[in-house]
Amino acid sequence: MFSKHIFSNICLVVASLIWGTAFVAQTTGMDHIGPLTFTNIRFLIGGLIIFPLAIKEIPRFKKLLKKKKLFIIIFLTGLSLLLGTFLQQYALQYTKIGNAAFLTILYVPFVPIISRFVLKKKIHWSIWLSVSICLIGSYYLTVENSFDAQFADFLVIICALFFALHCIFIDEYFEIVDAPFTLATSQFLLCFLYSLPFVFIFENPTLIGIKKEIFELLYVGVLSSGVAYTLQIIGQRYVKPSTAAITFSLEGVFGSLAAWIILSQFLTTIQIFGCFLILVGVLTAQLIPLINKEAASSRYHSE
Repeated sequence: MFSKHIFSNICLVVASLIWGTAFVAQTTGMDHIGPLTFTNIRFLIGGLIIFPLAIKEIPRFKKLLKKKKLFIIIFLTGLSLLLGTFLQQYALQYTKIGNAAFLTILYVPFVPIISRFVLKKKIHWSIWLSVSICLIGSYYLTVENSFDAQFADFLVIICALFFALHCIFIDEYFEIVDAPFTLATSQFLLCFLYSLPFVFIFENPTLIGIKKEIFELLYVGVLSSGVAYTLQIIGQRYVKPSTAAITFSLEGVFGSLAAWIILSQFLTTIQIFGCFLILVGVLTAQLIPLINKEAASSRYHSE
């Protein structure tokens, strides 16, 4: 069991690193195609990459085909992933990568909020402290931006909400069946199918434009979608949600560093302070339950 925890933590760290660096490719990959087209193709690539691994799980999955709840969870997992990813992709046209990266990790305190008001679970005071700190940090991170950038930052906050739902649905899935590659493939292909009609309604994709963005599409499709989201699912099987959330918060750090090194996107002192507060808020929500028995007993997940 100890080795499984180590392996899971490695999966989560690698996933966070890939997501963080993928912000650069997501930003530079929209010069010739729109955000819907980019999102649609990345999930098609991710689904095709993971599909061969899901085939081995078919016998295990067949036994549960009659459970309607399983299909509802898979449907909602794909929908929440698509909405979170598209909003993030759209917002990257107007806001800095550092802003998007740090605002995305707000999904960590969003998970207990959803658990309290939707699932009616008790939440420890440390969670509300975390949420307050994160909101203050979000203000400092976006206060110096233009109106367009502030609206984009708001969209990223909404995308974080959908990513929080995505995490919750993954936990619900594993309560029914242990088939990570089936879930990964299903959510990717559902994202592709959900978004396909909207691509042709709202955008005008061309093969020439797609070809010009092929490097970014392959990087994000194979690594960020196919590999990283699958690693997230694998990692959440054996690691407590508190530990997983701490690891995922590294995505913001990796994203900001990648934008600084590759695109020279610098943050102001005020924005760096906002990033710091968000990290403090995220870590507060996850570390206090690890050292406080009362907080641990009132976690928003059964551990």
